[in-house]
Amino acid sequence: MTLPELIESVDILAYISQFTEFEEKGGEFWALSPLKDEETPSFSVNREMNRFYDFSSGKGGNILSFIKAYYHCDSAQAALILRKYAGDNGCDKIRHRMEAYKVARRFAPRKKQQKTSKAVVLPDDYMERYEKRADKLEIWRAEGISDSSMERFQVFYDGFSDRIVYPIRNMDGKIINVSGRTADERWKEKKLRKYTYFKPLGTLDTVYGASENMEFIKEKGEIILFEGAKSVMMADTWGFRNTGALLTSHLNQFQLKILIRLGCRVVFALDKEIDVREDDNIRRLKRYVRVEYICDKDNLLDEKMSPVDAGLEVWEKLYEGRKRYI
Repeated sequence: MTLPELIESVDILAYISQFTEFEEKGGEFWALSPLKDEETPSFSVNREMNRFYDFSSGKGGNILSFIKAYYHCDSAQAALILRKYAGDNGCDKIRHRMEAYKVARRFAPRKKQQKTSKAVVLPDDYMERYEKRADKLEIWRAEGISDSSMERFQVFYDGFSDRIVYPIRNMDGKIINVSGRTADERWKEKKLRKYTYFKPLGTLDTVYGASENMEFIKEKGEIILFEGAKSVMMADTWGFRNTGALLTSHLNQFQLKILIRLGCRVVFALDKEIDVREDDNIRRLKRYVRVEYICDKDNLLDEKMSPVDAGLEVWEKLYEGRKRYI
């Protein structure tokens, strides 16, 4: 079997499901990216086209492209990995099996599309079910996040899942989900998710931290947007309270509308490897409000670092050197 035939024959969803868990939404399958740590599923597979796209890293393509990205290997090595997975040793039996599978997949009945679910509002006292464990919260305290900031954003500990937990609120300040960061130091070895949500996420039509920080955002006339919730807490520790987090590496259509309605200056402070100028929704946003972004022109950050990960001095330099997106 030729390599193009093999690529077409292997179900990309079945292959990538070895590394992450998918949920079907609107005819596509979504999951937390197996290529980059993230809190919100932004990894998509289109089964009909047999292709993937990872919004968190900007990578996409066929199954060979995924293998190259996942294993950091070249095309020749990726082809060997794919052939081993498919059991393709060149014999007629294998070729016939793969061709039969290809035909069966082509004529299989399509699954009904699932409607996009809306987040369910949880009780105001929902976080009281979790513990205040100073020893467990030391993980974030050691990284520089203050007790007062963790108190402000209601950071607790869940003994059942062994995770640091905090609420996700909608723009009205109501709790719509709980996010958890594993406290297990061997999470990679055990193949645990670093971050997860405790409830179905549904439509991500909020900006983390914005409801808590709205007074400061309006006073400043500016919102600084990070990728993750922890960056918001770190900035809060330093006194930067006009912040929020997208909970992923791209701006979605719902968050776009939120920022347009907010009407203030938007400063994107996404992780080092993200180029905001490649984001279509950010490009649309600048038609309505002033958009600026952090640019690490002096290479003060390592790969995959948030602008606040290298300390206050570096953050202040990056913020002062921000550029306008024209």
